[in-house]
Amino acid sequence: MKLDHIIIGAGRSGTTSLVEYLKQHNQINFSKIKEVTYFSVDDHYGRGVQFLHDFFEDKQGVSATSDTYLLMDKNAPQRIFDYNPSMKITVILRDPTERTYSNYHFSVNHGYINKDVGFIESERLEKEILENEDIIAQNNHCNFYGSLYHLHLSYWMKFFKREQLFICTTEQLKNNPQQLMDSYYEFLGLDKIKVTELSVQNSAAGIKNKKLNQFLVNRDHPLRKLISKPLQISFLRNIVLNSNVVEKIKSSNKKEEIYTPMTEQEKTFCTNYFSEDLKKLKEEFGINFTAKP
Repeated sequence: MKLDHIIIGAGRSGTTSLVEYLKQHNQINFSKIKEVTYFSVDDHYGRGVQFLHDFFEDKQGVSATSDTYLLMDKNAPQRIFDYNPSMKITVILRDPTERTYSNYHFSVNHGYINKDVGFIESERLEKEILENEDIIAQNNHCNFYGSLYHLHLSYWMKFFKREQLFICTTEQLKNNPQQLMDSYYEFLGLDKIKVTELSVQNSAAGIKNKKLNQFLVNRDHPLRKLISKPLQISFLRNIVLNSNVVEKIKSSNKKEEIYTPMTEQEKTFCTNYFSEDLKKLKEEFGINFTAKP
């Protein structure tokens, strides 16, 4: 097989819903899990292409997966181009202020950012994290940087042609999913189908047990390292994947979360932070967001 299509983010922008709509098409061969972090995580990439292919059924159709680490990853575009220079790439974007605030709370709730670190203060701590080439750490801490859409898309354009990129927004998916999916299926060379509208797929959520969550998501957790060794054997990994046990545990460990509204100071900070990037995003990619005043 050959992977034909990948959704690269942005995280907290509706990728879960987009994936579920995409999977409604019977000509889509989607990966067994929502996100296969082959191109973004060095350890996974080092295992070779069979690691990627093991996440797919042996069937016809457009093979697709997603990985929300990818949008701001500086190594992945070259890796993906080397694997398949004809790859079709999708990015779904949310108002950057809203996405950043959502991702900040996600990071706090999951224990990546200390709860005593304020929203604005978290941006000032990003520079040190960005000096670390670990894309997982960047994704979990650099909420502002991750929302600089023009900056990241411009880098991807060094490797891929504009016609290989499908850009949509959270609002488009929310307000008219049928119209958006018609365009999406056309982009992938598929027949249009009538989609079944979905409810919210990934609403704001906190964590019931942070120790359990750290075991599930922290690749350096000692117990996880111990368990992961036998799972490098393909047939054992397939048993776990087919059972969907990890996603079930993650889901049961979530609780509903209501965020404190942004302050006027925080809104103004975001307006200033994103203004130049938003201007370029509109000019070069035709995506128009207005930073919240």
